[in-house]
Amino acid sequence: MIILYNTYDKIENTDDLTITMGNFDGLHLGHQQLINRVLRYKDTKHAVLTYDPHPSEILRKMPFRTLTQKRDKIELLSQFPLDYAIIVKFDEPFSKLNVKQFIEFLQRISVKRLVIGRDARFAYRGVGTIDELRKYFVVDVMNDLVYNHTRVSTTYIKDFLIQGDLGSARKLLNRHYQITGKVLHGHKIGRGIGYPTANIDFDNYYLPRMGVYYVKVFVNETWYHGMANIGHNPTINFSESRRLEIFILDFDEDIYDKKVLVDFMHYMRPEYRFPSKDALIRQLKKDEQMVRSLAKV
Repeated sequence: MIILYNTYDKIENTDDLTITMGNFDGLHLGHQQLINRVLRYKDTKHAVLTYDPHPSEILRKMPFRTLTQKRDKIELLSQFPLDYAIIVKFDEPFSKLNVKQFIEFLQRISVKRLVIGRDARFAYRGVGTIDELRKYFVVDVMNDLVYNHTRVSTTYIKDFLIQGDLGSARKLLNRHYQITGKVLHGHKIGRGIGYPTANIDFDNYYLPRMGVYYVKVFVNETWYHGMANIGHNPTINFSESRRLEIFILDFDEDIYDKKVLVDFMHYMRPEYRFPSKDALIRQLKKDEQMVRSLAKV
């Protein structure tokens, strides 16, 4: 898979393309359905056209929390036999393209066919319609993928995550929800109570419901079992902003500044404010036993 990543005016391609296009945040089953339809066409090369950063970040001029970062999208797209991943740097000039200009961009990069959903819109303020695309390209419109009478979407998955319903999120993502981040230096409070935690920089990832989780952690080329806390640490060392901290079972290595991958496996309980440090430690021991039971270790 060749990655074309640049501003829209600098992306070049001469191969005839069948593409699907969109934000593809999360690359969920609905997106995967579109990609698999693209791959059915044998008369052209196959591509996904997506954007980075997320358009909402530019249009709202503020950070926007996503299920996947650019590196995640590339990794997930590489699991399909695609010829190209076309990643447009979403900036103000691109956001202002009118319908004619957007179509000219697609023509310039040799798009011949589009596979899109029924609600597809494009160009400035989303005024471009499927009927406009049909004037210039072969267009294959797919029905929405539905789960529990609701269209599968990134927003729908976020709703499950904020409820702590990892099972439903996993079904729609076709994988466990994951966050990748660098281990930051913290206050070493956890080490003092027998539970040394790694404070993870979660960047602009969307955080699931606050509370305690059973997680799997990939670090130093190895998978480990662990538990994670998302919240404000109300008992010791309260934080105004939310934190993601992980405790890795049977692990004692220096991983500061290293990248770790966190798979959220099971939501265990809400975050509580305990009356004392000893009460917190007792609960952490119970949490650890629950994780060991779930992980069968």
